[in-house]
Amino acid sequence: YVYVESGATLTIEPGTKIVSNNDSAGVLIIYKGAKINAKGTASAPIVFTSAEANPKPGDLGGVVLVGKATGNGNHANLEGGVNDAHKDFGGTDDADNSGALQYVRIEYAGKAVNPGDEVNGLSLYAVGSGTTIDHVQVVRGLDDAFEFFGGSVNCKYLIAYNCADDDYDMDDGYHGKIQYALSIKDPKFTDGKGTTGDLSNNFEVDNTNG
Repeated sequence: YVYVESGATLTIEPGTKIVSNNDSAGVLIIYKGAKINAKGTASAPIVFTSAEANPKPGDLGGVVLVGKATGNGNHANLEGGVNDAHKDFGGTDDADNSGALQYVRIEYAGKAVNPGDEVNGLSLYAVGSGTTIDHVQVVRGLDDAFEFFGGSVNCKYLIAYNCADDDYDMDDGYHGKIQYALSIKDPKFTDGKGTTGDLSNNFEVDNTNG
């Protein structure tokens, strides 16, 4: 787990490749008050991916943005095994700015810490509308492609390609806008949750746990 703390900005140059080994399943967390400046281009995207010779879903943990926008408190803490100092999310500022993700591809993500407690490809916790997110693709993730926990962030041009669980999962009172979103699923690659009824969906929009 790599934490970018409040007041800091992490800049990632166009064309950068960030890799993770399977035994690390690295997770990047941009915490409340911090920003990410990841502005790739169509010809030089920023890629988070596996370092393994034979990449598999779960080699990378995922990317997590944590903001100060409003939600409804359905989830008390961040999921996915973050430390106690970084579990809190949300606030009262719907215009909060967590930076920019543009022309970013996230491959082979999904870190299952415990049953029902996972890191997604891109997790957005109470992220505000001052944040720029467009042209982001999540490929072959072990859990959800995009999950929105409250917040008001507006996104454009999102692609969820062959991820095991939900492609667009929204809860905690998410109230942003998404324009031009594509969901493509592989029927042979799904997240089997037994008899819980929590199936692999293109969209999952709910509010309660259990």
